[in-house]
Amino acid sequence: MSSERIRRFEIIFRPDAGGAPIPLESVADANQATMAFHSQAQRLMRAGTPGELVIVNHHGNHDAREGNAVLRQPLR
Repeated sequence: MSSERIRRFEIIFRPDAGGAPIPLESVADANQATMAFHSQAQRLMRAGTPGELVIVNHHGNHDAREGNAVLRQPLR
């Protein structure tokens, strides 16, 4: 499998209401993750959805459900 096809970054929404984290997008590189993060943040803020948006890096943790949070933004 080509390394370009491995989805290493996930954009995850964590709702304030205490629900389970919701994966929104998976992308292969940091540039795509940044663009997707900002797009999702704008969409969720327009909708007035409170919670936290997170970019998770799964580099080196391909089999793990948890990765390293790279960027977090509260949405209020």
